[in-house]
Amino acid sequence: MDSSLIEMEKLIKNRSRIYSFLARIYRTEVDKELLSQLSSLTIPENADIPGVSEGIRLLVNYVKHSMEDTLIELAVDYARIFLGTGVQSGEGAYPFESVYTNPYKLVMQEARDEVFNLYRKAGLIPSQDIGVPEDHVAFELEYMVHLCEDTSDALAAGDTHGAVDYLTKQKHFLEKHLLGSWMPAFCSDVQRVSKTDFYKAIAMITLEYQKIDLHTISELIEEISR
Repeated sequence: MDSSLIEMEKLIKNRSRIYSFLARIYRTEVDKELLSQLSSLTIPENADIPGVSEGIRLLVNYVKHSMEDTLIELAVDYARIFLGTGVQSGEGAYPFESVYTNPYKLVMQEARDEVFNLYRKAGLIPSQDIGVPEDHVAFELEYMVHLCEDTSDALAAGDTHGAVDYLTKQKHFLEKHLLGSWMPAFCSDVQRVSKTDFYKAIAMITLEYQKIDLHTISELIEEISR
């Protein structure tokens, strides 16, 4: 494989890992294993990416000072932010695209139907017993993981046309269903209502990384298409 394609494949795999990490954070509460893994995080040298760098520093500092009751503190904050326990008082952020794109703030609306159809076209058939609408933030981030993996596989096979197609799907998904739709408002709400620096940091990283990634995808499409 061409050396430039190898470097692109590495970049895409790294993007996949970042989206997978963020999806895990939003999917459920932090457990002991994840907190232990996060304890090894360090602030990258020359970390000067606005928003992302600030979020990483906040996250590293929070985990560094974690205590015995940190998991309880995080579980309480997760429930307040994402599970509706704080919504009545305006201290929650529903993790569903429909709530942010529907004038009545209802779940299971047009956005859910649109992403569900995208998942099916990609061969991703959500389990019937998941009990959560498919436009949940974790599912949408996992869809980006899936597209990244497809892109990586296409590059490994020398299928540059396929890689460009998958990258274009990622770009459109960011523009229509993530960054260009509800992520700015959702991440702003998370930062506003979170009682822990952990989720404030995650919201920062989520939003700012997607802004960077949209630019990265455009560059990758241009470079592969040459």
